[in-house]
Amino acid sequence: MDNRSDLIKLGDEDIYLILYLWKVKGWKTKELAQHFHISAESLEDLLSGHVRRDCYKGFNQIEKYLVETY
Repeated sequence: MDNRSDLIKLGDEDIYLILYLWKVKGWKTKELAQHFHISAESLEDLLSGHVRRDCYKGFNQIEKYLVETY
């Protein structure tokens, strides 16, 4: 899809879940793309922090806090 429009339909909760499944649970990008019905290009941009930056930064801050705390 052009301009990563497939990510527009996803709420913040979905984005946090995708990041969690990828970073913590070790899901592969192909699994995530199929499960959430998004393109591989959109997923790559999301996982690298190029789109939905607010969610990406928020997730990383939470993850950093948990690593430092526990």
